[in-house]
Amino acid sequence: MSSPSRALLADRHFRGFWLAQTCLAGIGGTMRFTFVWLVVTLTDWTAAEGIVAGLLGLPAMLFSAAAGTWSDRADRKRLFTTWTTVTVVLLAVFTVVIAAGWATPLVTGVAALVVGTAVMINPPNVNAMVPLLVAPGRLVNAIALQNGAMNAANVGAVIFAGVAIELFGDAGGFALLTVLASLAIVFMRPVVLPVSEITAPTESFMGALRTGLRYTWSTEPVRTMVLLSLVLGSSFSVIQINVPRVVESDFGRDAASAGAVMGAFGIGMMLSSLYVANRPVGRHGLNVAIFIGVGLGGGQFALSLAPSWRSALIVMLLWGVNAGLAMASHRTILQKATAPEMMGRVMGLMMTGFMGGLPIGAAASSVLALSFDPAETMTVVGLCTVAISISLSWRPSIVRLR
Repeated sequence: MSSPSRALLADRHFRGFWLAQTCLAGIGGTMRFTFVWLVVTLTDWTAAEGIVAGLLGLPAMLFSAAAGTWSDRADRKRLFTTWTTVTVVLLAVFTVVIAAGWATPLVTGVAALVVGTAVMINPPNVNAMVPLLVAPGRLVNAIALQNGAMNAANVGAVIFAGVAIELFGDAGGFALLTVLASLAIVFMRPVVLPVSEITAPTESFMGALRTGLRYTWSTEPVRTMVLLSLVLGSSFSVIQINVPRVVESDFGRDAASAGAVMGAFGIGMMLSSLYVANRPVGRHGLNVAIFIGVGLGGGQFALSLAPSWRSALIVMLLWGVNAGLAMASHRTILQKATAPEMMGRVMGLMMTGFMGGLPIGAAASSVLALSFDPAETMTVVGLCTVAISISLSWRPSIVRLR
């Protein structure tokens, strides 16, 4: 580990935050896998995965902007601790429900909606903390280090969740998520945020929310980056929904294999993120144009053509490398262009795209499932993603950004 990462992690406040958000990230990514796999084992109705995944992401789509507004008006650490505690309780209860044999597709759908509501409060708040904890010149390194750790957590959590499911049944995966949420609370406890950044509200909640929406829509490149977040979230959700079914039905593999394929994406993103974390990056706009504009949909298209689970694993690994390069530049552009007092709201709208894109991808998967198999669904969505991403990112005003 070279100087930038070492310097960041030497600060105990950033280090505690980094460990806490890593645990939280492991929950967010792995939760989609565990819920989708649970539905796969409960029913043969292929549209059910899309419906439950959509319910899981629906709160983020509807309320992430409000969560970001809340973050701008509250003690960010207290907000984190409160809602992570709620998440621990909900996950623990649903683990017991599964272990007792009470889980049904309907119960799972309700649980996805409730747990998704608790989990979606934290991501805008966590991302808004980063500029408070690091110097501006280290922002891209901190974001890349954050992304690398988040994906390392996803790799470990997805793989361990798959193994836990094989060893202990479906409840095992959710028990792992409960432990991760508990650890996040422990790691965040010693973190101290700058007191000067915690300000009293000066307008009503709805007024602050409307101000954030107007600011995001009227400010470039903030608007384009948020729109790209929606494309990213929608496209990747199609992968998360369809890959477990492809691994099970087309490749004849088990939950551990499905977890390994999904985890390969995180390994690739972790490696490229850690590379960026220790090096200066200048051409952020060009990175977004190449790695999001072309690489996002192109990777999904390539994955849809994979003839075996091993080739799918390789494609996911390379796609993850692409994503790590893309996301470090994407969020650096967004946070550098955002006024500090708007950071929570803009991060909330970004998460509306990333996490709230899940219902859009879920709806697309459910509709396309009527005419296409899961691999064909990924082909169609991959080609559409390329067209949309290029139209947003390959503009001179974006490509020139540094």
